Amino acid sequence: MTALYPICEVTMNLQPYLHQIKQELFSDWKPFEVFWLFLFIAAQIVAFVLDPQSPLAMISGITGVICVVFVSKGKISNYLFGLIFAYTYFYVAWGENFIGEMNTVLYVYIPAQFIGYFMWKTHMQQEKSGGESVIAKSLTLQGWLILATTVIVGTLLFVQALNAAGGSSTGLDGLTTVITVSAQLLMILRYREQWLLWILLNILSIALWAETPAMYLMYSAYLLNSLYGYYNWTKLMK
Repeated sequence: MTALYPICEVTMNLQPYLHQIKQELFSDWKPFEVFWLFLFIAAQIVAFVLDPQSPLAMISGITGVICVVFVSKGKISNYLFGLIFAYTYFYVAWGENFIGEMNTVLYVYIPAQFIGYFMWKTHMQQEKSGGESVIAKSLTLQGWLILATTVIVGTLLFVQALNAAGGSSTGLDGLTTVITVSAQLLMILRYREQWLLWILLNILSIALWAETPAMYLMYSAYLLNSLYGYYNWTKLMK
């Protein structure tokens, strides 16, 4: 009997953390949000079954979809799934010789998961159901001017670098990379306008990955989610 006491004590100590995890993952979900999350995951599995080119692409697609859906809801746990997505997506992009995408993952996506978590951690708000969501904000006119200049100049410079490195689809690859960096920064800083960049990025990425079904479906799901994300973050601002 005495051997059971340490186990019971550990279980009791873990209960608050388990409750917090449960609230984070399962609270504040609308029926249609649950439906489309499982629909997108199922689509990734079907795409792999029909064209089993890369298990990593399927894993990347599934975790990527979960990540962006959680971001659209303002849930901080998105960074856990984002980390899994980043590592698997790196190897998928490597196989396609998309140098810009590879560098984006290595120097933007992976570091952003850790930085974003700690940046969001101190700016969360309590929901009525007991869960938490991030406190969103909006760009000023000056912020928009800085963003537009950064995207234009950054794209021109990065495309030149990709051409010198012998990358594939350098124009599209360069543009999507710069937009990704900008959108990821806005996400970390909790700006609603990140979703407008994600919408543009997802449209371009659908063209970039047109020959890889899992990635094509993933970015199609991202596009739909980005539209909802902009709507939901507008509500979070209020």
